Amino acid sequence: MHRNAIIGFLGSAVLAVAAAWVVQSTGAQALDVQLAGRDSVLFDTAVSACDDSHLPDAPARAFRDGQGRMVLFAPNFRNRAFVGQDLESLHKDCNSRFAAAGKADPGMLDDRTWLHAIYTDDGENVYALGSASFMPYRHDMPCKDATQRTDCWINGLVTLKSSDGGQHFTYQAKPPHHAPFPPPMAYRDDRKRAPSYVTATNIVRWKDYLYSIVWRRGVDWKSSRNCLARASAADPSRWQVWDGKKFVEAAHLTPDNGWEVYQTDCARVGPYGLTSIRGIVRHEASNTFIAVYKHRRKHKDGTSEHGIYYSTSKDMINWSMPRLLLAADLKPDAGPGDPFVAYPSIIDEDSQDRIFGTVDQQASLLYVKLVPVKRNGKWAMTRKLMRQPISFTSDEK
Repeated sequence: MHRNAIIGFLGSAVLAVAAAWVVQSTGAQALDVQLAGRDSVLFDTAVSACDDSHLPDAPARAFRDGQGRMVLFAPNFRNRAFVGQDLESLHKDCNSRFAAAGKADPGMLDDRTWLHAIYTDDGENVYALGSASFMPYRHDMPCKDATQRTDCWINGLVTLKSSDGGQHFTYQAKPPHHAPFPPPMAYRDDRKRAPSYVTATNIVRWKDYLYSIVWRRGVDWKSSRNCLARASAADPSRWQVWDGKKFVEAAHLTPDNGWEVYQTDCARVGPYGLTSIRGIVRHEASNTFIAVYKHRRKHKDGTSEHGIYYSTSKDMINWSMPRLLLAADLKPDAGPGDPFVAYPSIIDEDSQDRIFGTVDQQASLLYVKLVPVKRNGKWAMTRKLMRQPISFTSDEK
């Protein structure tokens, strides 16, 4: 792997020079991340799924419960878990830990919800951020000029809690007041791409705060961005976003009218042109944060590389430019019958952190490999939750 300069910037500075990806350098890359072994399959839907709906459809998240067991989610909207002492001993639990009510009311954000970020300090009281989606096709509702199932899709991030070690989750407040990140604009059936908060990374605890990077989808690609969010560890229901100068409330909810946007703008974190950052961890020895995400990079000679990339940071605001970690096809690169990857995250099963927000010198890159198979002359998709050993080397002097 080649070395790049760390690039420090805030979103407003990046937009002025986005086409050239030119930003102010802040010094040498502090941490190098490399593959450190062969990959292995943790879960294969073609072999051991509980049913047809049991599939990894989000990045892997884990915590230690009150009995010291690893509880890992890589869920779809039924939010099933895997339980074991470590990654190799995980076994599936076919029970749904949470399922939204399936309501055909976009303002309630209670149609389908995926657990995206988890926090606990005792293994019994477990908090979560969930990605709550509403798609009108699921309710036979109109969407003007729709050509895809995701047209008119609207999304927010909601808070949940479990008091039994993650066995059962409920919303922290009655919908729609469970949403610290509601959609920036109300639902309309004539807008195919609605501004939304769509994804959240895992949670890392740092200096008495809980941090996550959330993806704010704009009406177009240019206005979409990764945003740094935080909550006090004492109150995981109230979240703020970084606006480029300070942290501000993400939204204000009114008792009578559901959610009304108070503040939805946030500063871009991470290089311009990135899709959503899916996982962050802190390397304890160097106090460096590492983010992983899918990415495609074009070179001046016309060639390109694609796969899972990483960036590093000292403050989760200024991030280095993308560096390739795992070369692999993404969905746009794969032809009929070709597998592709999605949903990366990093977990160190030896971490002393109950929510696996820290790593030492070795950890695992987890991701999903989507594998097309032909059945009765038609393509179907199986999914594998993959584990790839990785290592960290600090370059700091």
